[in-house]
Amino acid sequence: MTDDYIPSAIERRADAAAREIVDVGDGIDRVMGDRDLYARMLRRFRKDYSDGDQPIRAALSAGDRALAHRLSHTLKGAAGMIGARPLHLLACELETALRTASGSEKACLDALTPALSQVIAILDSLLSEAAQKKAHASQPDAAIADPALLAQLLDLLMSGNGAAIDLLDDSEAGLRMILGDAQFEEVVLAANEFDYDRALGALRRRGHAS
Repeated sequence: MTDDYIPSAIERRADAAAREIVDVGDGIDRVMGDRDLYARMLRRFRKDYSDGDQPIRAALSAGDRALAHRLSHTLKGAAGMIGARPLHLLACELETALRTASGSEKACLDALTPALSQVIAILDSLLSEAAQKKAHASQPDAAIADPALLAQLLDLLMSGNGAAIDLLDDSEAGLRMILGDAQFEEVVLAANEFDYDRALGALRRRGHAS
């Protein structure tokens, strides 16, 4: 089963209210009709923002306005790319408030919080059935730990290729079997922060790569 099942399922199941929050058609158009890429973007958004607005609030509580601004800017871009227009606009307002120190930062963040929760709830609902069917269809392959996966991952990390993140997502079962849970999570954490040198170090430290 290919990833294009996921956006297809969303298009079939999303009602008008859901489309007001996440416009799947707009999101697919933004990636030039690449349905597989859009499916990965949805899963990545749900993963990256599973903690909601807490990272932004934590940055503000710590007095790190630069980090809060950077996080709101990233959220604005991610929301726009998946077609979450209302959230995109609210993130834009928060970013502006943080940049200009307008004094409206708290109000903007309080308005953004439920909008982000709505997007995550919709993605949870729309992706859950598709993800379950995909996992069931690919279950026989999950037990296969193909050594070529590790070589491919190593090559992508050494070249600084962002496709390493996709490989970690798409081949999680096989790579976990090869690396073990702890090392796999360490590599994923570094790769998702685009710190490919640290990801390589995590592989080499336990002798899985030369």
